[in-house]
Amino acid sequence: MSMLLSLLSSSGHGLLAIVAVAGAFIAAWFGGKQVGKSQQRAEAQIAEAQKSAAQIVVVAKKQADNSEEAKRVQTINAVIDDADARRKLQQSPFNTDDSK
Repeated sequence: MSMLLSLLSSSGHGLLAIVAVAGAFIAAWFGGKQVGKSQQRAEAQIAEAQKSAAQIVVVAKKQADNSEEAKRVQTINAVIDDADARRKLQQSPFNTDDSK
């Protein structure tokens, strides 16, 4: 207690120093919390971007596979003659001929 009174009586320089140190600690603590929140936000955004990029890669791969399959079918259909094409269509599971 006497130390506090002596600080107050010595024109407040010591008290101002203590208040300044306490203020610095408080500012550092709040500043650290803000940095932590910013880092969490950044990490979440990075994870979301990586997830989005992975989905884009999967979609691009599927589109490339579909394109290759379409080219393969086009090549097969280009070399087939009319009789074979009719037979292929009639035997297709997608042929819904209601006249049967």
